[in-house]
Amino acid sequence: MVDSRLHGIVRYNFYKRIKNESNSSQPFMSSIAIIRSQIESRLPGALSPYIAPEPEMIATGIQILDRKTGGIPKSGLTQVCAPAGVSSGRTTLLLSVMERVTSREEFCALVDASDSFDPASAEAAGVDMSRLLWARCKGNRGMRPLEQAFRAADIILQNGGFGLMAVDLGNIEERLVRKVPLSTWFRFARVVEKMPAALVFLLSHSAAQSCAALTLHVAARQASWQGLDHVSHAHFLSRVECEIEIGRARLRKPMQSAGDRFTATSVWA
Repeated sequence: MVDSRLHGIVRYNFYKRIKNESNSSQPFMSSIAIIRSQIESRLPGALSPYIAPEPEMIATGIQILDRKTGGIPKSGLTQVCAPAGVSSGRTTLLLSVMERVTSREEFCALVDASDSFDPASAEAAGVDMSRLLWARCKGNRGMRPLEQAFRAADIILQNGGFGLMAVDLGNIEERLVRKVPLSTWFRFARVVEKMPAALVFLLSHSAAQSCAALTLHVAARQASWQGLDHVSHAHFLSRVECEIEIGRARLRKPMQSAGDRFTATSVWA
């Protein structure tokens, strides 16, 4: 009998304590509401969540890619990844974007880490060469081409004035690019966020990771050749069927697919 009464008293005190704590929290909650209203009245939107506006996109001219991603984002870092030393469509993609940018009377900057850019091919693809800044890295003055490329890209990025800034590291050894700290990619991504320009890195692998607003993987699937069959040195590459996959798209969720294809045709074909 005593145990049951004691149990009832403990249970009564427990519920009474909860009720008191609930009542004491009401003035605290009302104080928060008052403070919030005062801040909102003086600084409208100060406590509202920030929603970043969608950046302007640069069409690539490749229909399947433009349909899925909208193009290359301005105010963002894009990385185009493809194996080194093979025809993959990576350069075709770059030239197509450069043609679109220069046709809008904007300027492009290309940092060429391996000095492999072909101006004749770019001009044949429709790029306005008078609106292109070409920075060629040859490893002079004791600096390696990779170091030169990042220094040149940093100078161009800080000065601005370009609608497209591209850095070609596609032929740089992967082991060297992997040594670039993630903080470097993060800094480049944060700087370009405040600019009305697109920053594109051509790489042999995905190096910028989460710092990239868009990651594309391109690879060759089928090549066509033209020439004389009985003369070995008279064959030339006429077209390449390339496969493109979206590895990362921060702005929109890409469609699920095993990879879509586009065709790159030689200017002399």
